Amino acid sequence: MDDWERASKVLIDNAREFLERLRDEIRLNEVTLATLLEVQSTFVLGLADASLYAFSLCNDDDVELSYRLFLEGLDVLKAGHLFISEPELDLWLSPLRGLNPERGFSLDRRFSLLGEPKPTMVWANRIVQLRNALHGRPVRDPLRNIGYGIGEEDRRFPVLLKAVRRLYRLYPAPMEEVARLLTLELSAGLDERPLECSDGTCDEITELPDVSGFRKTVSGEVELYYLIENSKGISSPWGSLSVGRAREIVVFSRKKGKGFRLREVP
Repeated sequence: MDDWERASKVLIDNAREFLERLRDEIRLNEVTLATLLEVQSTFVLGLADASLYAFSLCNDDDVELSYRLFLEGLDVLKAGHLFISEPELDLWLSPLRGLNPERGFSLDRRFSLLGEPKPTMVWANRIVQLRNALHGRPVRDPLRNIGYGIGEEDRRFPVLLKAVRRLYRLYPAPMEEVARLLTLELSAGLDERPLECSDGTCDEITELPDVSGFRKTVSGEVELYYLIENSKGISSPWGSLSVGRAREIVVFSRKKGKGFRLREVP
């Protein structure tokens, strides 16, 4: 059993044991603030991380088990009237009251002006949406919807990338989403293969092609180039930018001498 599989199973066992203890504390009217904080850390976050590890390893039984335990826990929280939030203590259980257990939360970027998603919303999405992906329902923008809050320095970051790669194998994504994942994988030192795109091709390359006419959007160890079709400039008091559809994207690591070329299919 490797470290990721071991971590998933330990997290599930911890969540199961905590849920039994929570039931006893509710029955005895002994629920404390420390208990509620543990609902977040041991139960919700624990099952979210268990789902992430299990999904990335294709351990689908544990993805399903995490989902069932989570729904069971929501019933316990509802019965105990424990959907409580205390922002000063970083306790955010109240958003779970509005969770749709069939779809999870919508963390669409268009609503970002309304505020950042609460951590419990993102954790719940990891549980619900990764399970849904096993039943024919793709995850929209998975790096945000299940990965929000996991930065490149987080020990779970490689696990997240592997989970997103699996999602894109199950449900091919547009070139720009695939290029974003490939850039993160190369930056993280992961040696991955090309991925199918929903709107183009993806090929591995061992040298940087002619990118004159491309727009360079990322520099450093890994470079990212876009060839934009029908580019249009937009000016505003805050600056100017050009927009248009990417016809071709090149991701390349000079250090590795490796990259990917993604091209639109006419």
